[in-house]
Amino acid sequence: METSQVLQKVFRNMVYAVLGIYLVISSVGWGAEVKTPKYPAKSIDAVVPFAPGAGTDLMGRVMAEAVSKKWGYPVTVVNKPGGHTIIGTNEVMRAAPDGYTILVDTLGSSSMQFGTKDLPYKVEERTFMARAAASPMAFVVPYNSPWKTLKDLAEAAKKDPGSLTWTSLGGTSGTDLAMRQFFAAAGIDVPKTKMVTFPGAGPATNAVAGGHVQFSAATGGTILPLVASKNLQCIGVTSSERLKDLPDVPTTPQQGFPSVNAVFWIGFSGPRGLPAHVVRAWAETVSTVLKDPEVIAKLDRITSVAAFLGPEEFKKFVLDEARVIKEVIGDKGH
Repeated sequence: METSQVLQKVFRNMVYAVLGIYLVISSVGWGAEVKTPKYPAKSIDAVVPFAPGAGTDLMGRVMAEAVSKKWGYPVTVVNKPGGHTIIGTNEVMRAAPDGYTILVDTLGSSSMQFGTKDLPYKVEERTFMARAAASPMAFVVPYNSPWKTLKDLAEAAKKDPGSLTWTSLGGTSGTDLAMRQFFAAAGIDVPKTKMVTFPGAGPATNAVAGGHVQFSAATGGTILPLVASKNLQCIGVTSSERLKDLPDVPTTPQQGFPSVNAVFWIGFSGPRGLPAHVVRAWAETVSTVLKDPEVIAKLDRITSVAAFLGPEEFKKFVLDEARVIKEVIGDKGH
């Protein structure tokens, strides 16, 4: 057989082989319908990077219960406080990107961390799925405190800043943002005051109720039980109108501090690379349950309201908020 004939036979066999592979793929793979994996198919851990009783925890539990009911699989709140939210947040960021370990996110674990040195993750690289709810901040002092308004406290602190003790959650929380806004607006010499750090707003407000610390800020849901039991006195809220549960407490604008407008929010995010169907499931479900009258009523009982944002809008919101926070707190967030 001549060389040319041999080459033709080899080439013809190669063509037949490739054609055979194509036909197999067409019938088995390309012709088959690609199905989106079922999600969820088991229970989900929702990590709260704060201690129980704080706004993130309270609002997160309302939403977790609603989402669980919608999906028929439990969304379990897991509290992982400490490390200025880094411990709990990092656990989620290192988790498998499958949607079964997610973060109950908030400004303390996201927008307030920009500029923080040596983070084990990059905030902007996480997968933002949905913002859910928001709440104004409430300023509190011990029930028997002589300060009845924010102006009372500001005047005393300016005269003797060294005598003022106040709570911090490590520089990365709605509490810290509200406090810093107030100190800036009131002209208080912060370095001369005494900051006391706590792992969450729950322990912080309990310390104020016990008279161990003089001043704090938290969400309404955190402070209302202690106000009702006359262990705390609320002296201001960061809302445009008075809260219906605290009708006698004037707002920050009413007391001459319009720039003190910190708003606390929660949302849901996850590690980098979450599949699109997981992100879509969270965004659609959060949006849906926030229209449920029962969920709205539960949020209302902790002075919170629905504040939904989808994935792209949520990420943009965090990046924009980070720039505003930098002006108040600085580069480090501490």
